[in-house]
Amino acid sequence: MSQIIRVALDGSGDFTTVQEAIDQVRVHPLEPVTILIKNGLYKEKIFIPDNKSSITLIGESKENTVISYNNYAEMLDENQNKIGTFKTASIHILGDDITVENLTIENNAGYGPDIGQAVALYVSGDRCVYKNVRLLGNQDTLYTGKGRHYFKDCYIEGHVDFIFGAATAVFDHCEIHSLRSGYITAASTPNDEKYGYVFLDCKLTSVSDAETVYLGRPWRPYAATMFIRTWMGPHIKACGWDNWRDESNEKTARYGEYKSSGPGEKEKSRVHWSRILTDDEVQIITLKNIFNSKNRWFENV
Repeated sequence: MSQIIRVALDGSGDFTTVQEAIDQVRVHPLEPVTILIKNGLYKEKIFIPDNKSSITLIGESKENTVISYNNYAEMLDENQNKIGTFKTASIHILGDDITVENLTIENNAGYGPDIGQAVALYVSGDRCVYKNVRLLGNQDTLYTGKGRHYFKDCYIEGHVDFIFGAATAVFDHCEIHSLRSGYITAASTPNDEKYGYVFLDCKLTSVSDAETVYLGRPWRPYAATMFIRTWMGPHIKACGWDNWRDESNEKTARYGEYKSSGPGEKEKSRVHWSRILTDDEVQIITLKNIFNSKNRWFENV
């Protein structure tokens, strides 16, 4: 059995805000909870604490069910201190076994030196799934703090380090869209984690000029990022990767590609410290091995 809660701006559901529905869920719920969200623009910050798990958020439609907020790192709190990156998220997920499906999450603060980082989605739970979701932002759109996360058929846009963090995350058949010059990933993978970011059969698109976007740069020395069977647009720089102004990162960062395609595929021009993966290496890069989980939470997504 699953408890069902309905959210609608027009008052036809159980609640008119998503946060009210989440607040209604008991701590450590005894059964899964599904929150059905009707089309509408929900201007609210949403927080799912670590003592609430097994919650599914399902929008009525990907384009028209929109959760939006506009906090940004340079804005001041009540004590006139900058709030910083991690208080900007439109949705903040700490709970485990959370699923988000068929909706849009955005931070529409904009970009520039007066804005700084502006996170749309902050995730630090475990065994979380995001399916058919749009993530819209600019700098630091998606923060994956820790845990294991599976993004399937999603659209993610931004321009600087817009997928960043220490978690293990798979992006499966996603479109990763660069709004202007910058860096797609900024992984901070711990040294003892084999996989960081794995992109499977994705498309890298952009409206920016040719060779203006890096695949990634290491936020921490052991950053791990792999692009497997990824179509890359002309915006991808021939060198592929950046060392974040620190040559020592070249000895520790774990960057690789396999069967990239499209105009951005320039295998022979990549930095010498990245790798082209072999057939044998890729054969064992499966969801089961990446997530290292006996619980097959990532199946049937």
